[in-house]
Amino acid sequence: MLLALIQLGAYAQQTYHLNTQQSKILWDARKTMGGHYGYILLSSGSLNYLANGEPGDGTFTLDMNSMHSTDHASAADNQKVDNELKTAKFFNMAKYPTATINITQISRIGQSALYKITGDLTIKGITNPVVFEATIVKKGKLINVSAKTTVNRVKWHINVQESAQPWSPLTAFQNTMLADEIGISLNLVLNE
Repeated sequence: MLLALIQLGAYAQQTYHLNTQQSKILWDARKTMGGHYGYILLSSGSLNYLANGEPGDGTFTLDMNSMHSTDHASAADNQKVDNELKTAKFFNMAKYPTATINITQISRIGQSALYKITGDLTIKGITNPVVFEATIVKKGKLINVSAKTTVNRVKWHINVQESAQPWSPLTAFQNTMLADEIGISLNLVLNE
């Protein structure tokens, strides 16, 4: 009987794995006087469905070195932005090549395909809670997740003015030119 319950528990939860080729995150850090936008790819991810047919939790890993700006017509100009994003004053990708989001709770909003997502986002070794809404559509063995939200770059120390540096009027001004809120659009595809 115990063995049957253990086996039933094993089948009660279904894990869906991220299709990294079809999934992408778009980011937008534009402000009135400029800014950049682009995309970042995910290296892995999974979403667990519970026995009641509802999504329960999940984990996703972002490949920070895949972050690219796409706002310039010239590839060389985009590369300059990409190189700047890799530095310690932004994402310090040499030290932190990945970022993760651990989804701890997913709650359906009404009877719709809209869900409240609660989790922890870790960037540059700094973890902060995040809450946003996402549309999750499950059709057979395929799951599509889409969402639009923002993250406040200051919470993860994504600053032009590095704290280890003496204060500089120029970098302080540059920092005010960047939007604190970075727009994020998620388009994820998962399979059984």
